[in-house]
This record gives sequence, structure tokens and C-alpha cells, in this order.
Amino acid sequence: MQGIKKTFNRFSLDQKVFTLIVIEVVGFCFVALVAISQLRHVGDQVDRIAEVTLPLHLSIENIRSQILNQRLSTKEIIIGATQTADGNHIDTINPGVRSGYLDSGKEIQKSIESTEKFIRKSVVQQDANENILSLNSEDLLQALFSLRRATQIYDRLVRNLLQQIEDRSFSMELEILEHIRSSEMTLMDKLADLTARLEIIRQESIRHAVYVKRIATGFIILTLLAAVIFFIAMLLLIIRKNISRPLQLLTDTINAFTAMFQVEESEFEKGLMARRDELGRMGRSFNRLKHDLWRQGQDLRDAKEEAEQANRAKSMFLAAASHDLRQPLHAMQMYITALRQKTVDQESLAIVDDIDAVSISTARLLSALLDVSQLEAGAIEPSYKDFPVMELLGRVFREFAPAAKQKKLDFRLIPSSASVRSDPVLLERILGNFMSNAIRYTRQGRILIGVRRRGSSISIEVWDTGWGIPDDQTLAIFEDFHQIHNEERDRSKGLGLGLAIAKRLAACLSHEIECDSMVGSGSRFAVLVAGGKNLPGQAAETGILENLIHGLSGRRVLLIEDDMEVLKATRQLLESWGCHVVTGRNMDEVIDIVGEQSTKPPDIIVADNRLPGGTQGVEVASRVQLMIGHAIPTVIVTGDVQESHIRDIANQGYQVMCKPVQPARLRALISHMTAPGPGSQADSTGMS
Repeated sequence: MQGIKKTFNRFSLDQKVFTLIVIEVVGFCFVALVAISQLRHVGDQVDRIAEVTLPLHLSIENIRSQILNQRLSTKEIIIGATQTADGNHIDTINPGVRSGYLDSGKEIQKSIESTEKFIRKSVVQQDANENILSLNSEDLLQALFSLRRATQIYDRLVRNLLQQIEDRSFSMELEILEHIRSSEMTLMDKLADLTARLEIIRQESIRHAVYVKRIATGFIILTLLAAVIFFIAMLLLIIRKNISRPLQLLTDTINAFTAMFQVEESEFEKGLMARRDELGRMGRSFNRLKHDLWRQGQDLRDAKEEAEQANRAKSMFLAAASHDLRQPLHAMQMYITALRQKTVDQESLAIVDDIDAVSISTARLLSALLDVSQLEAGAIEPSYKDFPVMELLGRVFREFAPAAKQKKLDFRLIPSSASVRSDPVLLERILGNFMSNAIRYTRQGRILIGVRRRGSSISIEVWDTGWGIPDDQTLAIFEDFHQIHNEERDRSKGLGLGLAIAKRLAACLSHEIECDSMVGSGSRFAVLVAGGKNLPGQAAETGILENLIHGLSGRRVLLIEDDMEVLKATRQLLESWGCHVVTGRNMDEVIDIVGEQSTKPPDIIVADNRLPGGTQGVEVASRVQLMIGHAIPTVIVTGDVQESHIRDIANQGYQVMCKPVQPARLRALISHMTAPGPGSQADSTGMS
């Protein structure tokens, strides 16, 4: 045994593998011979079954066919006899029919006798234990005997009928016809019984063939398993210590290796590298690869640190863009609107409008890019709740009514009492993108927003009479930066990100978006939302359609803002609308102002949410309301557009506007929240 091992160790890896292949081929040749033997055995069994069942089946089918032909001849005889009895014919039955019937009777008897002889011969010639026919021969012979008796009775009755016809004594007596019919039914029953017994033999033959097949298959499988076990045993006995064990140790060494730390060569590696066969070459190659990977690991660590620094820088930039970049844009919007209020010269006013368009385009681009980055990073998580859809539609209507009015569009809202289940903040952004497109691409006509019920779901829809969308562009419009009517990339016509963001938000909410359009007639955009529960005390907004924008003259506004530029711009804008503005930059200043003017509380609070000292605008607004003793309509303006942040503010009952704020929307919101009449503040204020 030791000599065999030494000889085997001198083999190269190719020779060792070849030896294994030879052993495997010999084993599987043996399995193939066993399989062929068993298949031949199965074929012999099937042939023996077929030698019996197939002739028997043909014989009985022949008997059945002859009996059916005899029945047809009998029918012709009865019809001829009936016509003769009625006086239609004076001749006897057609000789051909008569002779055909008599011949069929003889053939039936011969066939039955031949079948009986075949059965007895098969039982004698074949082993009773293997011959299925022998197990059923008695029943089959009994059925043939009964069939013979039935055919004889039937034949005798029909021959009697033929005799009466020949003697011209047949006079339509129903008794003999009834006997023939009864005998015929008995004959068919016996034939059916014989056929059933033949079917039993056929089924048993099939079962026997399947049984033989299973035995042969099992034997083949056992032989194959034995061959596999033999091969595995040979592999373990001959190869394990010479190939498997060294490879296993090499694998363990590879698994223990990491490119992050330099590993010294073990005694095994040194011994493996000293070998002159393929395993020795493999060991030496692994050693070189190990050192190369360690050097690459050093480079990867350096690259990883640089990538992490770049990612942190990107995150810091996005955070700054979310607040610090929005601050000057927000102030710019306020200054531009205030300047427009004070500008009379038409040429100067045109320049102001151009500056405003550039500012709005820049703000829109910033918001869209930040939204896309958040959606791509998966940073938005929906927060579902049940709420009246009219609350959502009211906010969307108030936000976009000024823009629609500016373009002289007929903007309508269809009230609804339905409730939906969704994230109200994200759903409002989807509808906002629908509305932006509708207003942007509608030159004249009207825009409609409303809902329709679809079973248990609610379809929130925006209709417009704009340009429309070609059929081949219906899917493409939801791609990033895809626009149909803006080949020149005019920023005033949008960036092509609105619908792409809406699609991503809908996927995040598991909502479905629909789009129908006809070129030249308008478009319909819809989002399909699950219906929600009508919560007690939760009512839809009312009075949205009436008195949307009121004059703001005399409105007392408490403006809370720590950024001086934004504070000055917003104050000038509010004062240009006729508001009386009181400002504060932090909690202490606001408390002092409210204390000094306790007899003249503000009509509305407009507060930035990020204030000095980590104080939030919602905290200051809540403190002011506690000091005054009643709720005051409050608008929280924030540069942080994280969905969780906006949702937290909205859940406390405050209206939220993200920087940069469009002055027209701010004016519409202030007008709505300070409008006279019952319920004007109920849906827009809250106490934290």
C-alpha cells in the first residue's frame, strides 16, 4: 500500500485526474450494462404481454364488429318485413340481405370459438404466474360462453322471422319483434360484459408492465448508487491524502488571508511551494497573488477613505443646498416681488419679470435636483394615514390658484367627501407636479382637479385643455429631463423632472399613475390611491372655492426670521401688500414683542423653523399662542426639505412652506388663513 502511495505521488496532477476518470468510466460502463440488461428484461415482459393481449383484443373487437354488422342486417330485415306487411312490397326480403345475415351468424360463432381456443392455448403455453390471461381466463371464457348463448338465441329469433317472411305469414305481430329486441339487448349486454373483462385484462397488463418497469428502474438506481459509492470510496482512499488534503489546507490558508493585513508564510505554504508538481506551482502562484492583493488592499483602503470623504462632502453640500442655498433664493423672491409692487416704469418692470423668471427657474432646478437625489438614495419613507381628500385638494388649489389666475385660466375644484389612505405630504407633491405641468402647458381654457371612486380606490385627477401628449410619448414623459414642447431647453417651461419625480414618489407610495391625452385637446393625469376610513371629527375643507384671495391691508403679521436679508425682504413684501409687520429674530425678542403688544395680537404668524440656539419656529409659535391664550394661524417656512421634517411640522397642525417660497403662493395662503368667516382658521392652525 505504501508503494502504491509513493508511485501515485510521483504522478502529475493530469495523471492523477486521468486515473480517476478511468475508474469512473469503468464504473459507469458497468452501470450501463446493468441498465441495458434491465431494459431488455422490461422489453421481453412487454412483448410477452403484447403477444397475449393484442391478439385477444383484436379477436374480441372482430366479434364486436361482426355482432354490430349482424344488428344492421337484422334492422334491414325488420324494415323489409314491415314494408311487406303493410302491402308496399309483394316480394320477399332481398336475398343478399338474407344471405349476409346468415353468413354473419356463422362468422360470429367461428370467431367466438377461435377466441376460446386462443385463450385456452395461451393459458397452457405460458407460466400461470406470469400470464395475466390465465388469471382471468375463467371469467373471460364464461363471458364468451354467455355471448355465444345470446347470439344463438338472437339468431334463432331472427331466423324465425325470416321463415315467416318467406312463408308470407308475417303480419306485423309485435310479439316476435319484442322478443328480437329483448334478445338484442341481452346480446349487447353480454358483449359489453365481454368488453369490460377485456378492459380489466388490459389494465392489469399495464399495471404489470409498470411494475416490471419500476423493478428494473430500482435495480438500475441501486447499481448506480453502488457505483457512485465505489467511486467516492476510491476518491477518499486514493486521492484524499495526496490531493484533497493539500488543497484543503491551501483553501484554509486562502480563507484566512485578508488583503487588509500582511500574513507571513506558514510551514505548510513553505512545504507546498517546495513541491515540483502542479500543487507546488499553485502554491507559488498563490504566494505571489497574496502579496499583490495585500498591496492592492493598501491602495483600496486609501481609495475607500477618499470616497468616504467625497461622500461626506456631498452630503454636507446637499445639506447646505437644502438650507443655506435656499435662504438667498427665498430672500431674492421676496425682494423681486416687493420691487415689482413699487415699480411703475414698464421697461424696469420687464427687467424685474426677467429676474423673477431666472430666480424661479433656479429655485425649481435646485428643488428638483435635491428631490431626485433623495429619491435615488431611498431616503424618503412614507408615513401612511387616513385623511379627507378635500384637505389635500384645498391645499393644492390654494397653492396654484394665483398662477392659474395670472394666466387667466379657469381653475376649478370639484369638492368631495371621500377619504384616502396615503402619505399626505408625498401625495401633495405628486399632485403639485401634475398641477405645475397643467398650468405650464395650458395657454387658455380651464384646469380641473377632483376625484372619482373606483371600487375601494380613489382616483385623484387633474384635467387640462393644454397642448396634449402624442401617444408615442406617453411613457417617455416620465423619464428624467424629457420634455415634448421644449427642444430649445427654455427654463421657463420647466426642467422635465416633475413627472419623473411624481413617478418615483408614486412607486415609493405603491400608488399607480395614469395618463390619458389627446393632442390639441388636453390631458388627464391621475394617481390611484386606496380609500381611507372616515375618522370621527375629521371633516373636509369648505369654502375653498369662494373668496380665495382677499386684500391684506391692515393684517397684523408677526414675522419670525433670524436671517437679516430674508427678514428685510419678507418684511418689505408683506408691507407692500398693506400688512402691518412686527419682526423678531429669536425667542426672547418675540416674547418681548408679544408682551408689549398684548392688546393687539397678530392675525397670523410667519416663522422660519430654524432659529438661533437650536430653537424651532414651531416652538416659538406655540409659546406665542400660549401667551395670547388662543390659536393663531401660523405658517412655518423651512429650508429643510426632508420629508420627515415637513411631516413632523404638518402633524402639529401648522401650514408648511419650503424655501424658496413663491410670493403669490404665500399671499394666497395668508389670505385664506386670515379670511373672515367661521372655520377660516380651523384647518390651518394648531398648538404643539
